[in-house]
Amino acid sequence: MKRRIAVIGAGASGLCSAKYLIQAGHEVTVYEAGSYVGGLWKYSNDNGASIAYKSLHINSEKRNTQFHDFPFGPDVQDFPSHHDMHEYLHAYAAHFGVLENTKFRSRVASVQPDDDGGARVWRVGLEDGSEAEFDAVVVAPGHQSVPSFPAFAKDFTGEMIHANAYREPSSYLGKRVLVVGSGNSGCDIASDVCMLAERTVMVARSPELIVPKLFLGRPVTQITGLFDRPWLPSGAPQLARNLITRMVHGRMEQWGFKTPPRGVRTHPTSNALLINHIAYRRIEVANGISSVQGNLVRFADGSSAEFDAMVCATGYELTLPFLEGVVQVADRGIDLYKQVVEPRWAGLYFVGFSNAAGSSNLRMFELQARLVSQIESGLGQLPSQTEMEQDIQERRNYIARHYPGGPRYTMEIEAAEYTETMNAEIDAAAKRLDKSGRPGISSAPDQQPLQGQKVRA
Repeated sequence: MKRRIAVIGAGASGLCSAKYLIQAGHEVTVYEAGSYVGGLWKYSNDNGASIAYKSLHINSEKRNTQFHDFPFGPDVQDFPSHHDMHEYLHAYAAHFGVLENTKFRSRVASVQPDDDGGARVWRVGLEDGSEAEFDAVVVAPGHQSVPSFPAFAKDFTGEMIHANAYREPSSYLGKRVLVVGSGNSGCDIASDVCMLAERTVMVARSPELIVPKLFLGRPVTQITGLFDRPWLPSGAPQLARNLITRMVHGRMEQWGFKTPPRGVRTHPTSNALLINHIAYRRIEVANGISSVQGNLVRFADGSSAEFDAMVCATGYELTLPFLEGVVQVADRGIDLYKQVVEPRWAGLYFVGFSNAAGSSNLRMFELQARLVSQIESGLGQLPSQTEMEQDIQERRNYIARHYPGGPRYTMEIEAAEYTETMNAEIDAAAKRLDKSGRPGISSAPDQQPLQGQKVRA
């Protein structure tokens, strides 16, 4: 079956989705708001969604990051920079024919379902007023473009930006700088500015595991990948990561952080410089802010200090204005089956709405794109809406049991576990395929099948 499929976004997740669908023989149109592929990895991307700063490098080394069928060149460093990543993604898009199927400077304004004669189609409208009809839509614009600020940010009267606007440290020369947030961006930015600032304080609002980049001369993700084996417990890579971190950095408390409680998972932060900067007293760590008044910041331990500048590395809101009235966003996430399918809508998929711990998100995108291609090509069938909603609830319960509260972990996945889950789902989808070979969502005794999907010859 050859189907018309729209892919929204030409970042890594969109390019990967388009590649699999093109290879399956579908008619694919990629809509990109800016002038380049690569999404956030294009420095100063004119689509307004770039968060790349000058010193940005990936956290997983290149062999664990690259798509399985398109390796990095031999001259690319182990931890590619944003420039390396953009060149890689552009080459990937060119090699697999995605570039010629991409419409640049085409910002999507609306995506709406339309039951045309009993068969569902999707109408995609652009900001310029044009509209096109598709059998399916893959939503892949990324989820790191709308900054989220802490409530106290409005009370600060000094210079203030979100991490997505940070590019280089020169403007912080001789200033007292407060970096709020201890995730990957917060650690990178604090490590940048501390070499020029008069004082740099980082606020760690929750327990953190600061993982080294290298161990015994090898990238840590390369070593933890050795423990990602079907005959080992699913938590073996995390255990190896924790042990390596303890051997290299000791306990997190000695550097001012809180060690994640036993049995509670957190998204690991990987940084090669931060702990050394703390040891050299270039960076101080504070555990929480109680109030802000003007330039004065009071910390949770009762101490206070004045700052000239604040950088909020406090995450992103998820907004999908073009899907208003179709899907509901809550706690920076969407309820998706296997992080891909919105159970109520046949032909609407999401790729890239996940955050992999300890591995590359690109590898996870491949698994998601494979499932989409399988269903749209008539080679697999999804469970019933009821079954998918039950699976979503089980995931919610799992996140609540194993991770700290808060929206940061709404999209969290453990790479080894998710890989196993998705491979199992792809196998199960093939086995669910009904005798008619009809793709989509299967029916259950208590659930009517969703409206059929229009298939174009």
